[in-house]
Amino acid sequence: MSTAKLNVWITDFGDACHIVKPRDLSPGVPERWFVHITDCTGNVLEWCGKKFSFLEAKCGHLEIEIPPGCYSVFATHTAQQSQGRQPFGNQLTHIQVVRANCGDHVCVTLFSPKMSSCGSWFVAAVNSHHGAFTAAQRVLAMAAVKAVGAFVAKLEADTFGANVTRLLQQDPPR
Repeated sequence: MSTAKLNVWITDFGDACHIVKPRDLSPGVPERWFVHITDCTGNVLEWCGKKFSFLEAKCGHLEIEIPPGCYSVFATHTAQQSQGRQPFGNQLTHIQVVRANCGDHVCVTLFSPKMSSCGSWFVAAVNSHHGAFTAAQRVLAMAAVKAVGAFVAKLEADTFGANVTRLLQQDPPR
């Protein structure tokens, strides 16, 4: 049997080109990232008596052996646990799909967006799908969009998120 080697790299917040720089978030509390490997239905990979979830990525990197297959990979960020659970929310990287064959060495980079990007993309998603909502859902959705939009407008946007948002606001070519 031949496994695959998976290398996971995590970017700094809002910086698609640079791996996270380890730092303390507050006195004595180091920044921590945890990688999760799931199957294509979102169930945590379990193999050889091990669950592939909450695997610490030191310095924004994790190298691990996995069985051949197709997986979704993402990471969560937290300084501390709350009631034994780690928060997701804006502390979730983008999710990447990887295919690992026997003997492969697979690398994946997980982008960690800033809150301004997440909020802008939420507003764009709701605005583009509001026609599918019932009248009551539309009222709630528009109230959420207004509140999130006002909040996001006060945040400092990262260059990557601002450029992607601008791209998505353009009319598509015809």
